[in-house]
Amino acid sequence: MPQVLSGDLRPEPAVHYTEETPFFTRFFVVHGDGTTVTDVEMERIAAVSETEASDFYVQALQQEKEYGFCGDYRYRAVENGEDTTVVFLNFEPDRRTALNTLLISATVAAVAYLAVFLLVYLLSKRAIRPMLRSAEQQKQFLTDAGHELKTPLTIISTSADVLDAELPNNEWVASIRRQAGRMSGLIANLITLSRMEEETPFQNDSFVLSEAVWDVAEQYRAVAETRQRRLMLEIADGVEIRGDAAAIQQMLSLLLDNAVRYADEGTTIALRLYVLRDIILEVENGCTLPDDLDPERLFDRFYRVDTTRSRTTGGSGIGLSVARAIVEHHGGTLTAARHGRSICFRARFPQ
Repeated sequence: MPQVLSGDLRPEPAVHYTEETPFFTRFFVVHGDGTTVTDVEMERIAAVSETEASDFYVQALQQEKEYGFCGDYRYRAVENGEDTTVVFLNFEPDRRTALNTLLISATVAAVAYLAVFLLVYLLSKRAIRPMLRSAEQQKQFLTDAGHELKTPLTIISTSADVLDAELPNNEWVASIRRQAGRMSGLIANLITLSRMEEETPFQNDSFVLSEAVWDVAEQYRAVAETRQRRLMLEIADGVEIRGDAAAIQQMLSLLLDNAVRYADEGTTIALRLYVLRDIILEVENGCTLPDDLDPERLFDRFYRVDTTRSRTTGGSGIGLSVARAIVEHHGGTLTAARHGRSICFRARFPQ
């Protein structure tokens, strides 16, 4: 039986072999006719017996591939007439080396990532400290300004009432009262936002949401009719929720006020309350909006779709931001979606 020489040891083309390869590699060769082993060359291996070598020969032929793996050995099968010779090369040292390289690389990468994370974490505190201080000062300013402006607004409103008694139906007095009311509402919304940013806890009592929604809806029914809008109510009975009843009513008031202000004349404003796994509260109204408007922008503070119309209706551009903040503080979500020529605001509360 011919012996395998160093020049014949080619387990696969991608591996570089030289004349010195047999002296630092461990391999064995099995000869056979495809079914029966006729000879085994074991001079270059000590970890495998002839019986195990014969088993490897059978396994390699069963794979029906010229190159492959059997355990820790890479093999190449060569057919020479009716004989089939299979060379097995011990791949375990290479695999161990590759595994060690992988572990070392992974360890170095993990240490590097950890070092970068710690560096960013430590430096980011210094970087954002001025912004945090500015944000705190802004919140404090909103709170202080809101409280300080309440007193002069109260005096203005009281003076306007006195003037209205002396000069009834005076358009200038009516304008003063209207703008004072608008300013009072804006300050109240700013204080609410500041309160929620400071994470001031809300009440967490159980109450009947259906009754709270009816109370707010009745207040806006007449307002909608005077502005040539119709308020349609679909309110499920007996819906209960945990939270701050006053805050949720404020949220609904903001949604209805927005609908009454910006709904197209002659359209219907739909207020719906129902349970579908979660508690759903919807306010939908017909409204002409730009085709390219992203409804999410409506929740940006002081954003207005049409500034001219906003000045006419008296909107401040902050109500929807306050409404979303209230819903989120109750663990829910408030979204806006366009349905044809209508827009629907949907508040979703977990049960």
